[in-house]
Amino acid sequence: MLLRTALLALTAISLLPGLAQDEKWRVDFLGSYYDQDGERSPVTGGIGTEELQTIGPVIVLNYQGDSPWSYTTTLGVDNITSASTDNIDLDAAGVNVSGASRQDNRVFINSGATRKVGNQNWGVNLGFSKEYDYRSISAGLNWSMDFNQKNSTLGVALNRYQDEVTLYDIFGVDQGTDDRETTDITLSLSQVLSPRAIAVFEVFVSDQSGFLSTPFHEVILDDGAITTERLPDARTRTAVKVGLNYAFSNNLILRSYLRHYDDDWGIAAQTLELEPHFRLPYGEDTWIYPIFRFHTQDASDYWVLPNQAPASQDFYTADWDLGEFDSQKYGIGFRTKLASRLSDFLDVRVTRYTRDGDFSSFNVAFGLGWSW
Repeated sequence: MLLRTALLALTAISLLPGLAQDEKWRVDFLGSYYDQDGERSPVTGGIGTEELQTIGPVIVLNYQGDSPWSYTTTLGVDNITSASTDNIDLDAAGVNVSGASRQDNRVFINSGATRKVGNQNWGVNLGFSKEYDYRSISAGLNWSMDFNQKNSTLGVALNRYQDEVTLYDIFGVDQGTDDRETTDITLSLSQVLSPRAIAVFEVFVSDQSGFLSTPFHEVILDDGAITTERLPDARTRTAVKVGLNYAFSNNLILRSYLRHYDDDWGIAAQTLELEPHFRLPYGEDTWIYPIFRFHTQDASDYWVLPNQAPASQDFYTADWDLGEFDSQKYGIGFRTKLASRLSDFLDVRVTRYTRDGDFSSFNVAFGLGWSW
């Protein structure tokens, strides 16, 4: 029983703490700092700086009253400083004529409500996100059911995103707006295999249509001319994920998953993530966990290197996110319960990401919160 209790707790360690039985309100504050650099920016045709920094505070508010309803609202702001996107303001001589695109702020809000009916949970969510060249409105439904003496949980989530893209071209000129629509469906099954093991199986399908290019991404053609990225106006993405959380003891629990992804743009990718969690011999509930993530990806049919795309080609992009590469993420996390009036938990993660082509990033994130 102790092993199963510890395992179930660590299964949700990446989620925020829930409310205790006699508590109705919970507030959590999350913060992160992200820094990246590289020399293959799609803003300048697959060459040039990818320098970017982001600071992102987030507040999550939960309410669970005496009724079967529970409510969650998430508010956040991302402050982005990017030398890469600042290059869309270069004139023909390569001079930066404006710094307006160097800094951007993204604000977002997501609200959801869930009702418990017997062994089922029914939920709905709404969201809004806005930045200088992008606006997104989202809505979703989700359902889950426990069965097999609560050893099995089946879930379905449907989300719809309606986006409006401001078409800043490769010279930073506003060319109007266009639309993008995305529909995501996720099917999931979690299963307690034994007192030591929990397995999770997920299938993800996404359908996108509308303007799917990034209008200020450049492509350098084989004759040296510079033009705008062109991509199809439809995309279907699928992914299958299998996870296993295994308790070797009360003090050592491994969280892991393997994910396969592909789409009809020709990309296929595999991801393996491992997080062994070690309980430290002090504090009420204190854990330290190394983070390892390995990713390999085949390129999109439309991805080209600089100076290699013929002008007659229908679609092309120099975005290395759609290219062929291997990447690794590694880091360390720390989580503990606190007996403090300021916070009842502390979670800190520090990670380093590297990718072929000298791209790298650094991220530090933390969370704390309290209930009443």
